[in-house]
Amino acid sequence: MKKRTLILGLAAVATLGLITGCGTKEKAAKTDAKETTKNELTLSFGAMPAVDSLPVYIAEKEGFFEEEGLKLDLQSFKSPKDRDAALSSGNLDGANTDLVAVSAYLQGDMKFQVVSQSIGTFSILTSNEEVKTLADLKDKKVGIAKNQAPYYFLDEALKTADLSVADIAYEEVPQIPVRVELTANQKIDATVVPEPFRTIGLANGLTELGNSNELGIDATVFGFTTESLTDNKEAVEAFYRGYNKGVDYINDHKLDDYYDVMKEKIGFTDEIKGRVSLPKYTHAEQIKSEQLSSVLTWSKEQGIYSKELKQEDILNPLLSK
Repeated sequence: MKKRTLILGLAAVATLGLITGCGTKEKAAKTDAKETTKNELTLSFGAMPAVDSLPVYIAEKEGFFEEEGLKLDLQSFKSPKDRDAALSSGNLDGANTDLVAVSAYLQGDMKFQVVSQSIGTFSILTSNEEVKTLADLKDKKVGIAKNQAPYYFLDEALKTADLSVADIAYEEVPQIPVRVELTANQKIDATVVPEPFRTIGLANGLTELGNSNELGIDATVFGFTTESLTDNKEAVEAFYRGYNKGVDYINDHKLDDYYDVMKEKIGFTDEIKGRVSLPKYTHAEQIKSEQLSSVLTWSKEQGIYSKELKQEDILNPLLSK
């Protein structure tokens, strides 16, 4: 009888231990799940079909953002207007944009800060054999979209030839492919385009008069809403760690290793592959203050921006820490 009581007692203890053990494991699992949910970093970012977004696209494909614990909602926009609408409506935390657009954001009271320069380039192309230099653009018809970054670049480029946009026969042509086609068909004398349209234009016989890299004019940037930089700072930091890994990947690999991304996300084609010349990508760093000052001054002259904001209100110091 005593033996039976002992056996029953041991069984009860074992059962209790099993229940307790299961309960502990269950509790631990729930705790781990809570921690995972709590520590998961999320961010939405708007990219453009341009070479300055390439490290972002590479980082997404190679899983670099995931490695940094970031779940990135990467949205691609073909139109700057659509990107800006998504930003202003709160559907994006950050975007690949430009300083002219930023001046418009600030004028419209959007809480937005520039965090880094991006590697964007613009080129002035012509098919007119009489146009050999920027100075030859005087009174020539140039197709471009007004009051955007390419228009700013054109004005700055013309200054190196003692001209301005007031000295050309400006024609509004918002769509970049149309601008290239009109230039190739000599309906207009010149235009301003980013990559891959520069390479496409050159492959079709156009001539380059100058580009933003050669002239030291930088206007494209990455920026984020003030709210995301304040309340979601860790996610933005993770974004830049992933971005820098994307830069390293580009610099350490051959074009063949990522040309499929350039075709899918940016619009490069197999036909122009042999002509592709990418900029030198570097780890993210803040844009120079003089570039911002130049754009804000220009934006005021164009009537885009009229406020008096300090540069420290616009340039976020995240990457300098």
